Amino acid sequence: MTRPGVVVRDACPDDLPAVLQMWRELRDIGGRLERATPPVTTDGALDRLLAVTSDPHSKAIVATIGDDVAGMAVLTSAQYAPLFDQAAVHVHYLHVRDGWRRRGVGKALLASAACFAEEVGAEHVMTSVLPQLRDTNRFYAQLGFSPVVIRRSVPVTLLRRRLVAQGVAGAADHLLVRRRTLRRVRAAMSRAGD
Repeated sequence: MTRPGVVVRDACPDDLPAVLQMWRELRDIGGRLERATPPVTTDGALDRLLAVTSDPHSKAIVATIGDDVAGMAVLTSAQYAPLFDQAAVHVHYLHVRDGWRRRGVGKALLASAACFAEEVGAEHVMTSVLPQLRDTNRFYAQLGFSPVVIRRSVPVTLLRRRLVAQGVAGAADHLLVRRRTLRRVRAAMSRAGD
């Protein structure tokens, strides 16, 4: 997919340093996202990038201007939502680097997402945007994206603690069962090590 001066292509392992840098930039922009997501390692990111490139339902793409990687996105083809029949292309981690914004990079990445949607027979293109990113939300709105849901995340341990604190039936029992299971596993591992 090409736009004047912008070329969008599948990401390759050589793009990993630029992709990791853009991932860090995304995490910095997100602020609270840093606390809600697990850390990424170079090896882990390379493994995920290779997994995405070998999955026919996924695609990692980068936008270049000249020899510079100016933006990225990860595309996945899946149902619109778990109980829907319609397919959708989900756009993850779309990011344009500082210095390359307002040059058509984001639109070129979304044009590539639209082409991928047509290839896989998807009727919709979806993305997730942090609510505090006003310019990003405005960018998507101008292209016709409408809000659908607000996604929230919580670490399992925090959710369990909060449920127990609020007296939710079964939450404390589950916590006790989990602790007992962990004790049995540790004891079995200790015996195996002897």
